Amino acid sequence: MIEIHKKEDILIPFDKIGDPDWKINTKKIIEAIADNFGDDLKKPVSKEEILALETKLGTALPENLKLFYETFGIADIGEQLQDFEEVDWIKDIWSDAPQYGPDFTEEDKLLLPYLISFSDYLGNGNMFCFHSETKEIYYYDHDDKPYLTKFFDTVDDYLKGCLIFAQNDFSDDKEIDNWTEEIVIDLLDEKTVRKWRY
Repeated sequence: MIEIHKKEDILIPFDKIGDPDWKINTKKIIEAIADNFGDDLKKPVSKEEILALETKLGTALPENLKLFYETFGIADIGEQLQDFEEVDWIKDIWSDAPQYGPDFTEEDKLLLPYLISFSDYLGNGNMFCFHSETKEIYYYDHDDKPYLTKFFDTVDDYLKGCLIFAQNDFSDDKEIDNWTEEIVIDLLDEKTVRKWRY
């Protein structure tokens, strides 16, 4: 378990996935999350399973998302990475029942053909997506228009932010929430964190 008594105890898992200690640090956090909730660790995803998903989608996953899956599987990162059968083009999610889908803005419609969901933010209907061409990460927020907002240049920043915020649950000290937020704001920016968390 990761013990947090001061801000410096919060573990920043990596700058980028593939850094020398990224596996060690990420493993510590993922194991602590699983231990905290009494869950089993997920099995790594095989290259064959990833290739099958890419074939189904007709596009490649971001390279470092593949590396994460191959190392830690569809792990609990404090948010819900989607099982592979749920990973899909955003434009297709409501295709069978468009009346239940969002009224996308013209700005959204420019992005819609390129976005693939891979994470269901806390199961509340908001999702994180990657762009099929640029591999940038977008946030689908069902409460605010435009519904689609670019959040991160790479999946690394999304996963890093999740793993830092997940450490809020490792102690009852409410100050940890403030520390993790300060750290992620320093790493990313305040506007992104406010949109993401509030």
